[in-house]
Amino acid sequence: MKLLKTICILCIAFSTIQVEAQDSSNIEHVINSEVFNKERKVRVFLPQRYKNDTISNFAVVYILDAQSDLFWNMAKGNIGYTVDNYASMPMIAVGIVSDNRGSEFNPENTELQEHLKKEVFPLIEKNYRTDGFRTIVGHSWGGAFVSNTLFSENKDMFDAYIGISPSFGDTDNIIEKNAAKMLKNNTVFRKYLYLSHGDVGRRELEFGGYVNSIDKLIKQYPNESLAWEPRLIERVDHWQIVGPSLCDGLVSMSRNYFADQKIMEDLSKSSSGDLKAQVEAFNKKRKMLFGYVHEPSASYLNFVANDFRDVEDYKTALVGYHMALDKKPNDVKVFVNICDVYDKIGDKTKAKSSFQKALKLMDEQKDELSESYYRDVSEWIKKKLESYN
Repeated sequence: MKLLKTICILCIAFSTIQVEAQDSSNIEHVINSEVFNKERKVRVFLPQRYKNDTISNFAVVYILDAQSDLFWNMAKGNIGYTVDNYASMPMIAVGIVSDNRGSEFNPENTELQEHLKKEVFPLIEKNYRTDGFRTIVGHSWGGAFVSNTLFSENKDMFDAYIGISPSFGDTDNIIEKNAAKMLKNNTVFRKYLYLSHGDVGRRELEFGGYVNSIDKLIKQYPNESLAWEPRLIERVDHWQIVGPSLCDGLVSMSRNYFADQKIMEDLSKSSSGDLKAQVEAFNKKRKMLFGYVHEPSASYLNFVANDFRDVEDYKTALVGYHMALDKKPNDVKVFVNICDVYDKIGDKTKAKSSFQKALKLMDEQKDELSESYYRDVSEWIKKKLESYN
């Protein structure tokens, strides 16, 4: 008994990872870090969409400065809101809690990079449904860590880099020198980089200069494998810029890999072919350039097609609905919307056959539908079919 008790104590003492506090959306892990030789906290936020969709894998956004509850809550709130409302590709948030941000974010210090690679990434990939895509977000000195990691031998730690009002701030200009060297050598990045700055206060005057210096280098040495988004956000200072940049940066990053509603609207207005072919071309090019693409789900395509229908772009709406059926054949809600479009454009032949198919699918999928949806839509379909006789 004494031996068993000793073994139990040792197991607890040498446990590498503990879950300290959690609820269904917010989880906090504690790592006994060998890199820092002390305990380190890691915060995780799971959007409702992650819990609703129990099959899909999600991208991961790593948020620096999660030791600040205010910053972490603002960041995870933006992520949760955009993800749950299908305004970005699906992501979970991981907060990196720093004890000494000045030291950890210093371009000459590699401890945080080692901690992430050896201790945090394995933890997240073991415990959550992830698809291998990683984004990092940092503000101010954290933005320096973001930029320094990209323009270094550790560039493959992340796929997308978002720096908000980055304070490079080192006297040796390490980040700019490394960026110049890598860009001049035509390094294959396959990355996305977003750097924002404001125009209020002396900090934004200085930090905007850092963003402009990177912009100048990228213009001097164009590199197709680096998706570059510099962003001036007007009328904001060093702290006011955080909220707008979080939303804009995440949505802009997402659009580099995901043909969302904005991308599809733009493609539909061009004259180079149908929407399906254009989305497929977009996905193929992104995959080739950056090694990753997020393809829209059937429910998302149905949502976008509904908007095309509601502005009376029926041709594009039908393309969108059929793209949804390619993802999820016989989805009754998509078929119902197709019926609605054919009815609106006065194509009675296709409308009638579509209504008949939808009514059959309604009965087959009755258990998957809400009682009110089944009742109301079935009644609507029957009335429409009667009107065609």
